Amino acid sequence: MGHLERKKREQKNIRGSILNAAITIAKSKGWNAVTIRKIAEAIEYSPPIVYTHFQNKDDLIREIIIQGFQKLIQTNQEYVVASKNAKKQLLALSVAHWDFAVENRELYQLMFSIERPIPNEEAERGSLLIKDIFAHVSGKEGRELDSIIFNWVCLLNGIIGMIMQFEESEHPFLEKYAVKPRDLFMQFMQRFINSIATTESLSN
Repeated sequence: MGHLERKKREQKNIRGSILNAAITIAKSKGWNAVTIRKIAEAIEYSPPIVYTHFQNKDDLIREIIIQGFQKLIQTNQEYVVASKNAKKQLLALSVAHWDFAVENRELYQLMFSIERPIPNEEAERGSLLIKDIFAHVSGKEGRELDSIIFNWVCLLNGIIGMIMQFEESEHPFLEKYAVKPRDLFMQFMQRFINSIATTESLSN
């Protein structure tokens, strides 16, 4: 391996270490605690090294969000290909978000924070996957289809946010009805899917 190739690999590794350090700090202390100085301390480099990769914290956070959506889109695709039925694909798509949120809590909260809009390029990539599925399930198109997808996103993140606020043993509803959070989430999403499904898709 030549000097240039080795240097590029080293720079890529440092960049990855910076991103991982930011997420690690956020897991223990929250995103407000993430600073360039703390990241530099965590990876045992000086702050100027971090600044050679990212202009500032906002630049760093944007990169984390973009990578988060890339990871979520990949997860969505893996869940969806397991079935050819549009209704099952839509439920799988919903569950993919739940599982991703549980496994990447801090990252998911950052990605869907009202303080940081979804990067346009990632929003467009994500919509390409789901629009066709929603069209098959609902039989809608145009603005009606966009409205349904928007309702799904609101319901999806609202339920995830609400259920994840509580541990299973502390949530009165979950404790009373002895239902697991993931199962409860699936019940909500299944009702929504049934409510938008055409007669034809309901029979499949």
